[in-house]
Amino acid sequence: MPTAFVDKVKGFLMAPTKAFQDSRADTLGEAFRYYFILLVIFSILYAIVSAAVGMAAFTALVDQLAASGAMGEVLAGVLQNFSGFVVAVSLFFVYLLFLLMLFGVFLSGFIYHVFVLLLGGEKGYVTTVKTIMYASTPWLLLGWIPYVSVIGALWSLILFILGVKETQEMTLGSALLVILVPLVLLLILVLLGAVVIAALAAGFVEMMPFMG
Repeated sequence: MPTAFVDKVKGFLMAPTKAFQDSRADTLGEAFRYYFILLVIFSILYAIVSAAVGMAAFTALVDQLAASGAMGEVLAGVLQNFSGFVVAVSLFFVYLLFLLMLFGVFLSGFIYHVFVLLLGGEKGYVTTVKTIMYASTPWLLLGWIPYVSVIGALWSLILFILGVKETQEMTLGSALLVILVPLVLLLILVLLGAVVIAALAAGFVEMMPFMG
């Protein structure tokens, strides 16, 4: 792996402020190639872990069924034929995640850039997308590890805030709001959706006596 790439990874992990300052001159293509390499590494490792965890859970289920009696043994014998299916499903969802992250980074960049503009950022959409790509470094390095992935996600979130501050030349408070406002709006959307579903379910419950 090229030394320049490794040095860039180290920079965003160990000295993110300077790394974001140095990345201002990077083209979108350079940032995307960096992101793509890390995404491929993440996807390969995540595929291995997902297949292993899926098979372990599947094997444990089959063993429990086999120990539950005659019917369980028959069912366990049938399910054993689906071990390849379990692996295939795991790999399918990992590949789907790969595609979502590969193309979704441009959509998320557009969404966040709306709030960058609202809060005074003037350095352009490309700068926001590059910031997201570079800020994803900890997540792409740690996200494939169970439980540790939470640390990677939080680390990337912090890097994104610092990155927006540096690359869009905003205050730390404004950069923080770029992250928080969309999250709050999403939370409101989820809550309103839950209220709508609950109201709809209550309506059906009220109708049941008349439908009988």
